[in-house]
Amino acid sequence: MDRRAFIQRGGSTLAAATIPVLSPLTASAVVNTTIQKKVDNSTQNISIQATKDFTQTDWLTIAVVQNHFFPSEADAPGAVEINALQYLHDYLSNPVTDPLDVEFILSGTHLLQTFSKQESPGGQTSLTDQSIEQREVTLRKFEKESDGRRWLVTILNYVLEALLTDPVYGGNPGGIGWQWLEHRS
Repeated sequence: MDRRAFIQRGGSTLAAATIPVLSPLTASAVVNTTIQKKVDNSTQNISIQATKDFTQTDWLTIAVVQNHFFPSEADAPGAVEINALQYLHDYLSNPVTDPLDVEFILSGTHLLQTFSKQESPGGQTSLTDQSIEQREVTLRKFEKESDGRRWLVTILNYVLEALLTDPVYGGNPGGIGWQWLEHRS
């Protein structure tokens, strides 16, 4: 079953289910450059109080996880194309967002950064510097931690929201997610 059919059939149960096995992001310098550009654009001129404690490394870590879960493919948009990072940033920056949600995302990001270094050979490689294969192993191990699993599911939920939201909220630009799912109103 392809990813589009999976999402169409999974509906809202996908968000509550365990983290699915999605095809891993194909390794390329182009993808890493694209992620970095998105991070740079998303975090430029940030003066929003809620996200002031997020660093460039935090946003890059989140972007790498989003892209690992929802990679770009020739016939399907990925996290980059659906503006998943911008969508999450906008949500976390919104004054009505519960500060506990912001803290959960930030602390989970820091937990993953520490965990990935501890799990890497020599204890020095961050998740953002790991190969696709290493990243998959690290995320699978992190998934087995109760807080890790909860954080990963939350990040996946925000990716799916970015895919399916009205473009006015920053995700799904031009309805790219709807077009891919062949949504009809």
